[in-house]
Amino acid sequence: MSQRMIVPIDHGNRNMKTEHEVFTSGYVESDCKPVMGDYLFYNGKYYILSKQRILYMKDKTADDRFFILTLFAIAMEAKRSILTPDTALQVGLPVGLPPKHYGALYTRFEEYFTHRGRQLFIYKGTEYSVDIIKAVAYPQDYAAVMTQYGTLRGYGKLVFDILGRTI
Repeated sequence: MSQRMIVPIDHGNRNMKTEHEVFTSGYVESDCKPVMGDYLFYNGKYYILSKQRILYMKDKTADDRFFILTLFAIAMEAKRSILTPDTALQVGLPVGLPPKHYGALYTRFEEYFTHRGRQLFIYKGTEYSVDIIKAVAYPQDYAAVMTQYGTLRGYGKLVFDILGRTI
């Protein structure tokens, strides 16, 4: 069985923001299964979210760090949905980039997510099969606001990003 989901993510250098979650853009990698806490198991490694953010990255496609953080974000949002254990997810990602680097990096950032095929991982004991079928990059504030568009559409069009927190 397959289910489609749209998961808007603001990929901040300080925080990752989804419709329902905000978490620090950082994790610890381990070869050993953690005895406590939530973890993601992917490609033979365990990843545990950390309050220590990764170093600033202008080009977030330079390695897999932001991809792994994206898998956390997708799993967190999918966990809120009613899914059977054998559900394969086809995910659309509206993603955020800093406005300063948007023009130079948006194409590379979109391709970073969509040219990987099916991804298999475990989050909180649940197996996930995820295929990111489309990614569209927006300036960061816009991507964050789109997660709350239904609530905000009647208000003015002003957004602020202050110290890693979008309001």
